[in-house]
Amino acid sequence: MRQYIINLAKTMSIWNKRYPLKFIQMEMCLQEKKKELQIPIMSLREIQHISTKMPKPLNEDELRLFLEFHHEIRALVYFKDLPDFIILDTQWLSDAFKCIVTAEKFRKDVSRHRMKGKLKDLNVRGILHSDVLEGIFKDENNILYQQDQHKDDILNIMEKFDIIIPAPRESLDEKDYYYVPCMVKSKPEKDIYEMFNVTNDNCKKSTWLCFKFMFLPPHLINHLIASLSRKFKIAELDATEQKKGQIALFRGTVVFELHKSTKLRKLILMTCPNFIQIQILELKKEIKRGMYKDIAAFVTEEIIKIISRRFKMSNVKFDKKWKCGLKQPESVTGLNDFSEKQIIKYHCEKCQATHKFTDEWSDLQNESLCITKEEFNFTKMGMIVLNILADVLYDLLKQYRPNLPPRSDCDITYLYREHRNLNKHIPSNLWGGTWQTIPNTDIAIGDDIERIRLTRNELQHSKTFNLDDNRFNDLCNIIGHLLKRFDQNIKPVSRYTDRLNETLAKTCSEEEVISVENEI
Repeated sequence: MRQYIINLAKTMSIWNKRYPLKFIQMEMCLQEKKKELQIPIMSLREIQHISTKMPKPLNEDELRLFLEFHHEIRALVYFKDLPDFIILDTQWLSDAFKCIVTAEKFRKDVSRHRMKGKLKDLNVRGILHSDVLEGIFKDENNILYQQDQHKDDILNIMEKFDIIIPAPRESLDEKDYYYVPCMVKSKPEKDIYEMFNVTNDNCKKSTWLCFKFMFLPPHLINHLIASLSRKFKIAELDATEQKKGQIALFRGTVVFELHKSTKLRKLILMTCPNFIQIQILELKKEIKRGMYKDIAAFVTEEIIKIISRRFKMSNVKFDKKWKCGLKQPESVTGLNDFSEKQIIKYHCEKCQATHKFTDEWSDLQNESLCITKEEFNFTKMGMIVLNILADVLYDLLKQYRPNLPPRSDCDITYLYREHRNLNKHIPSNLWGGTWQTIPNTDIAIGDDIERIRLTRNELQHSKTFNLDDNRFNDLCNIIGHLLKRFDQNIKPVSRYTDRLNETLAKTCSEEEVISVENEI
């Protein structure tokens, strides 16, 4: 019996580790409390109260350490930003998840006939509608029955575990819904390039950046989709080709909008056995060396985080390769290693042809870029537009709409549209004018809003990343005058004209040039 107990103890995660006696007392108290609860959920305040009744109470730091430690060993579920929702029984949470996300044949009756279409959306396209959620919480046959008070907390936990992804709402009247990557069964009905009307004539395609695994954990791709969805919007298919509102989320293939407002740059994420691959579709600009290094770094970092922190798998490794981007990567042939030595051309085994090599995923550490004066002009003007002028529109709008989204979520397209909808500051010649219809003598706030729009449009619609000295100086003169007027009208903490002068005086780095080129 003694040997059996020793062998059993060795299987415990805390075997042969220093473990505070207070933690053992707290564990026993929570085990007793769990037996009394109808559902194993407590708040941090309730657990603190239990601790005060122990012979040696835990102080605040010790209690948080206790909760974080037991979360790590999966004895309970605790997140700092959800202090009122601590789950003492991980199996109960797993069962709760299964009520929401489960195979169709195991799903309990959730008003099947009334919501047949929306259930099909979940089981095929991975779209979870709020009506389906409400039906689940009203179903007497599952453990979530009459637990509406915990619905938001459960959904928050599912979001933290990357099981569901909140879908962006187009309007305040639209009901909440979620993407569930692990439930997606539908595959692209045709070639993904064809679905987005992409041809070699209207689009530049990057090479494929390939993450080659000896073993690819099955659900790693779902976590990566969730990570990318927090940063980029999932693209929608052309309404003339597919039914309205269908998103480009398929089994093994997802397309993201890197430019939410213009939709001129897209990211394709694809998987095949033991490979994750990404490609950029550039619908406006020429692809240059190092242009997508930030995207490559972000995806790489997210994959490493998922493997090390979420899966805790130290034995999962991957290598980064690249391959020709002219065709979809149905096979893993034609892989190439990244080289410190810069190459200009390469022979593609798949196309049986020689292609130009741009090295767009490069981190630029090997060789400095040759940046022209015109490119520096464009970069500085881009920084003024993206930062200072966007801040002006945001600060002005916030005077009338205090509940605006965070500034980081508001680009000039959104802010200009909101100003037009507000219609507080009407331009002298109404909205949507041109440079020719706004004389220098028109200095109303609405006129300056139009000047900001026209400056942004001039950069965004430019076919080249160049701005000659004459036009650069003209725009600086226009912007300098309008910022003086906004300094007087808005009275910002940091004057806009001071920020303009700082930007004009600074020296732009290569990274800033590439960053602006990617954002504009």
